[in-house]
Amino acid sequence: MVSFFHQDWRLNANSEAEAVAGQFVEELKPEAVLLVRRDARMLHERLSAERITTLWSGCVENGERFFLNSRLTDGAEWVRQVIEVCDAWLLRHPHAATLSEADRYEGRELDGRVRNTITEFADWFDRDMVQALAECVDRCTPDLAFRLLLQALPTASVAASPHYRDLSREQYARLASLGREFRYGEYVVSDVEHLAHA
Repeated sequence: MVSFFHQDWRLNANSEAEAVAGQFVEELKPEAVLLVRRDARMLHERLSAERITTLWSGCVENGERFFLNSRLTDGAEWVRQVIEVCDAWLLRHPHAATLSEADRYEGRELDGRVRNTITEFADWFDRDMVQALAECVDRCTPDLAFRLLLQALPTASVAASPHYRDLSREQYARLASLGREFRYGEYVVSDVEHLAHA
């Protein structure tokens, strides 16, 4: 969901909800929409509006302006809109769809490793973002918190311009190892590989 919002998303949509709806093409597999809905619902039900706002702002390109330049008041209102977009798409595509075992895997036994990884990158973020990620581990799932961290790292690197932040090869290897533990596909962790330098 975070990746839908590159810096030029407003060229293709009149609202944030429309930008999400634009990604939900007719031929999309229902499982993809179910995954977005699951994550949005988990955030909405388990984290405060302030924490959701912090996470979203820290993960989206130009996220510090996301709520300033919109009609949205906070992260809770935003994820409610995402859930509504998902529900509307699923109503139009009433196929029997369920999430696979891999998609349902929460990684509870990896919570300590995810917390340690967040701590390792704490100097990339402000205190509120670190706390929001840690709370996501505890109140949502380690899987969701780790995926949000992976989205936030490139955003934090760009925000440090002109002194972009880099990953060491060792740091990237640890992220990739954790991604394998979560049974992620090929591109989930490799999306941050461009930050890794020898």
